[in-house]
Amino acid sequence: MYAINHAATALLIKKKQPTASMFLLLVSVQLMEVLWVIFNYLGWEHFSVLDGEMHLDFLPYSHSVFSGLVAAFISFVIINWGYNNRKLAIAFSIGVFSHIIIDMIFHEKDIRLSPFSETPVWGWGIIDHPLLNFVLELMYGIFCWWYFKGNKNLLIVIVVFNIMDLPLMLGHGDMLKPLEQYPYILPSFILFQILNTWYFIWRYSR
Repeated sequence: MYAINHAATALLIKKKQPTASMFLLLVSVQLMEVLWVIFNYLGWEHFSVLDGEMHLDFLPYSHSVFSGLVAAFISFVIINWGYNNRKLAIAFSIGVFSHIIIDMIFHEKDIRLSPFSETPVWGWGIIDHPLLNFVLELMYGIFCWWYFKGNKNLLIVIVVFNIMDLPLMLGHGDMLKPLEQYPYILPSFILFQILNTWYFIWRYSR
């Protein structure tokens, strides 16, 4: 799932926990993706381009079930015991682990049980069907907006960001060569998306 719809997940959590900080919820649903960006910069994780198709084929530290559970648990401990806010701790932890659950639906089979085992791996492979991927992600984003009962500007943000993701969804062949030659482009683009979706969702959900 692309950044805008992970960010939209924060709207679902905010609706159930209205006192929680919207910005912190946005951080929670993208925490694992921020780790993916950092680990790609450090060379600990990587993607590949094979036969004109992009594959997120090595992301066990940021996108395994075990990593998601550990990150959610650590988040809960810090917020619950460090800041004495149990409700926020639960909401934040749910946001963290939601990222892994959602990516298991959209990714190829690249979500491992843990960084320490190559099998089993999960992923329904919706990302391999760009138009279906676009429709499902757009519908999910709109559902989050509807459930949250957001305003018109928030809906526009979700729709526009989904449309902006289409070129990357449809990208293949020679279009992906720059990503192969300059591997920092993709994590930098993803980071740019994350920061922008944080800002716009936060701004128009208030």
